Parts: sequence; structure tokens; C-alpha cells
Amino acid sequence: MAKLWFKFQRYFRRKPVRFFTFLVLYLTAGSLVFLHSGFVGQPAISQNQANPAAGAPAQGAELPFLGDLHLGRGFRDTGEVASIARRYGPWFKGKDGTERAKLGDYGGGAWSRALKGRVVREKEEERDGSAVFRGCFRRPDNLSLALPMSAAMPNMSVDRCVDLCTEKEYPLAALAGTACHCGFPTTRFPLHEREDEQLCAQKCSAEEFESCGTPSYFIVYQTQVQDNRCMDRRFLPTKSKQLIALASFPGAGNTWARHLIELATGFYTGSYYFDGSLYNKGFKGERDHWRSGRTICIKTHESGQKEIEAFDAAILLIRNPYKALMAEFNRKYGGHIGFAAHAHWKGKEWPEFVRNYAPWWATHTLDWLKFGKKVLVVHFEDLKQDLFVQLGRMVRLLGVAVREDRLLCVESQKDGNFKRSGLRKLEYDPYTADMQKTISAYIKMVDAALKGGNLTGVPDDYYPR
Repeated sequence: MAKLWFKFQRYFRRKPVRFFTFLVLYLTAGSLVFLHSGFVGQPAISQNQANPAAGAPAQGAELPFLGDLHLGRGFRDTGEVASIARRYGPWFKGKDGTERAKLGDYGGGAWSRALKGRVVREKEEERDGSAVFRGCFRRPDNLSLALPMSAAMPNMSVDRCVDLCTEKEYPLAALAGTACHCGFPTTRFPLHEREDEQLCAQKCSAEEFESCGTPSYFIVYQTQVQDNRCMDRRFLPTKSKQLIALASFPGAGNTWARHLIELATGFYTGSYYFDGSLYNKGFKGERDHWRSGRTICIKTHESGQKEIEAFDAAILLIRNPYKALMAEFNRKYGGHIGFAAHAHWKGKEWPEFVRNYAPWWATHTLDWLKFGKKVLVVHFEDLKQDLFVQLGRMVRLLGVAVREDRLLCVESQKDGNFKRSGLRKLEYDPYTADMQKTISAYIKMVDAALKGGNLTGVPDDYYPR
């Protein structure tokens, strides 16, 4: 045995390459065996490991394979996933979005209990399913022009009407009792004057826990069909003689405003900077020099007299500093639609950021009000609340004819690709008492400057916190 071992050593000493080759093959084979043993077989739960209160499976019974778990924007109870594909029961909310006090108006027993059981999900599903609930609306005067496609549905349900309008490539599905109407938001049916949802609360013939509207009051859903009437965009056909700024403090919604302007006017917006991620997302004016004259307006966060006076006019977008600072902090550490990590909020980065950026929020607005040649002030909060009116003001300043149907098209796809989901919220207020005191002083400065120029002051929700 010793002689055999000696010959083995002498063989590999003379041929070291063979030794290392043999060693590599040996380790590779061992790794494959180990990996194979880790993946073979199904996991099993014995009776003494299971929860007795849940009803344990038989001893040694294999667990069923449930497929890959995909976590969407937020967590759901898996028991409810199948039942919340659409937003049903629109009668739970009034115009102000609050829950109705008297669910019993729709009858007692199982009907009322079913209504109550859906209240919580109503508040969370507005954009979860394949259709978005828009509200209850009065029948338009000229139905055939307002909603050009109609079909009788004796067995009406939300699914059937929405699926029909989706198949016919219409973005709106209007339920009117036993009739389904499809169309676009237009001046004949703008969806601006919502009615009390009690007026639409008629049970669907095919689904008793859904409301299908009446011949006089329609329940309206927005399908997943894209409204292409406002998707065409191009550069200006002739070089613009004016440079118009879309000015804002970082985090005030400038990219979102650019999205709205491009859809409303049909022309690309430019930028004082260059952001490759925005260019790749469709902002083709991003690559142009800001003085090229080919874009309808220029994004800028600059302040200071020299930079401001380079523009002939400006749309000044102002946002609540508490929201703007958090949005910019998220962008800085998480990207355009990402979020800063918990460690950034709790670390030294956040206090230092507020200390440096909060004064800039005030001086940015004050500088544009002081040095701007022709400034249109738009509050971010007003733009969100009344997009049709505020976007119309912005388009008029840009020198483009306001087309109402195009603005209505923008309303139906206003979010764009650069809106944070809003589902990830901090569990605490990151602003300390000292931060709030400082920011409140800046808010008062800006409010006074706006009112001193005969402009509307800051919205009431800026303070107190």
C-alpha cells in the first residue's frame, strides 16, 4: 500500500498540471452532487410541525406548489386577490370621496352586509384592476355623438361592459342599466361634473353586488385602452423667437408638468440640463441645446438674475416645501420614481439636505418673481386638483391654441412614467420641530411676496403642519 502511494505521489510531482486538473474535476463533481441533493424532492410538513388550529395535513403530506410569489406595488392578503380585479360598488363614496353614512339605504340583510364588506377595498383599488372608476354622471344630451358605440346587455355587469369597450378600443365604458356605451372624454361628455352616486345605484342584472347605473345616470369606468388623441409629439416646425422657462425648485413636479405640456401641445419640451434617463423615456427634447428654439419650453431649476433674465417668459411651478424637499431627497437617493433608503432618512444625509435646500426653495421663488419678465405662477397642488383649467393657462402662455378635447385626453393619462406610486410612505414625520420652524418662516416669506405682486398666496395646506 505504501509503495502504491509513493508511486502516486511521484507521478503527480512530475506532472503538476495533471494534479491540478484532477483536483478541479474532483471539486466540480462534489459541487454538482451537493447542488443536486439540495433540489431533489418536495418539502413536507409533519403533523407535529403544523399549526393545530389551522387543521394540520396528514403526516408526511407534501405541500402543494403555489407558484412564484410576485409582490406588486404594495402587499395584499392572498385570500382577496381573486376578488378585487375591478373597483366595484361605486356608491360607497360621495363627491368628496368619503364613506356614506347610511349603507342601509340599499336594503337590509345580505345586501347591506356585502356593501359594508367592500368599503375598505374601495379605498385601495382605484387603480389596481383593469378598469378605473370615474364616477356617476348625467346622461349626455346627444348620446350618439358623445358615446358613439352602444350595445344592449340584458345580463349587464361591469366586466362585460368594460370588456366590450376594451375590445372596441375605447377608453371609456359607461353603464346605463341594461345598455353599455363606449367612447372618449369629449366636450360633450367631459366627466367634470360628477353626480351623487346614489343616483346611479341600480343593481346589475348579472351581478347583484355591482351598480350598473340607470338610463339617466351613467356609471363610468376608464378602460386600459390608451387614448391616442394626444400622443403625437414633434419639434416645433419653425425656430421659436421666445425662450420660455418651465421653472421650479427640484422636487416640485417639473418632469410631470413637462409630460402634461407635451401631451397638451403636441410639442417636445427642452431642458437646461441633460438627463439620459428622461431622454430614453420619451423626452426627446432633452438632447437639444436649451437655446435651440425647437422646443415649446425649457425645464430649469436655476435661480439668480443672470440665468432668469435669459428667458423671455416663464411658468413658475411652486410646490409645498415639505413635499418638494422629500420628493427631491427621494430622487437624489432613489432615482426619478424610486425612494431613498431608510438609512438615508435616519442618517446625517437628511438633516444636511434640509439645511441646504430649504433656503433655496424660498430664494428660487423670490428670484423668479423679482427678475422674471413674464411669469405665470402655477401651484402644483392646484394643477393636481384642477388639471383642465391650470393646464389650459399654461398652454395659453406658451402661445398654443387650447384644444379642449386634447386637454380631456391628457386628463385620462396624466400620470406618465415619472410619478411615484405613493404606496411607500414613511412611518414617521422626518421633519423635526426646528426644521418645521425654519420652513414655516420661508413659507411666510414666499406667501408675502406672492400677495405683494397681486398674486394668489400659497395654498392653505402649506402650514400649519
